[in-house]
Amino acid sequence: MSVLLLFPASNAYAQTGPDYWQVTGVAANDHLNVRNGPSAQHPIVTTAPNGFRFRNLGCRGSGNSRWCHVETPNGQISGWVAGRYLREPGAPVAAQEQRQDVPELHMRNSGEIEVRFRSGCTTLYNPAGRRVAAGSSCSRQQLGHAHDAVESYMRENSPSLTHGADRISANVNLSGQGTFYGGDTVKGSIVGHREGAYALIVQAGGGSPLCTGLIKHVPGSVASEAVSVHCTDGAHGTAVLARNRSGHGLTMAFTLSDRSGGYVLFQ
Repeated sequence: MSVLLLFPASNAYAQTGPDYWQVTGVAANDHLNVRNGPSAQHPIVTTAPNGFRFRNLGCRGSGNSRWCHVETPNGQISGWVAGRYLREPGAPVAAQEQRQDVPELHMRNSGEIEVRFRSGCTTLYNPAGRRVAAGSSCSRQQLGHAHDAVESYMRENSPSLTHGADRISANVNLSGQGTFYGGDTVKGSIVGHREGAYALIVQAGGGSPLCTGLIKHVPGSVASEAVSVHCTDGAHGTAVLARNRSGHGLTMAFTLSDRSGGYVLFQ
């Protein structure tokens, strides 16, 4: 259900210059944006720190207007970067290529962001850019790189998530319990941080798949809201969050494409 944002690896422009480029001139606390097209208006695919080496697939333009089509040495990620942040290095040795495990961003239809690494580490962020899950194989360094990549993406591609005076918003941190149809206990949570977007997280015990969705209104501020739900095992469906008739608490009922479903009570 995810949408791959990577620019095609085929080289539309004749390769000129060195075989490899090295990232340089980026501030110590920042990263170079890799985009899916040759301009600052294109979405960010990933980011790279100073010293990172890319294969050169060809450049267009000149001076500060030059954009270069690049690819990671392992060939898994390609995109465009501003040429002023590149210099000619030697080819990376095998050990350097192994260290260059850069994050790869994938957008789900729900607005959630998956960040994947070649080594197998995968993290999941809600549409507001908050991490909601991380694989057990992810190192602290990979989590840091994933965080930086998502922050860069959110700054430039999700300006509507910034909090404004014309938007109803509030800090939310709700938790609840319920059951899957069939008897298994399920836990749910709703978390938001004044972005006007609230993450719904649902999971049963025993290492079952994690299901997430995006709630657009402050929970309880509308009578009911339907939410698209996507799970880590590929299942998807709809959840409906509604105020209880008593006026106290919320109930969320959900059904999934694998014919499972259930409910969660939030007090």
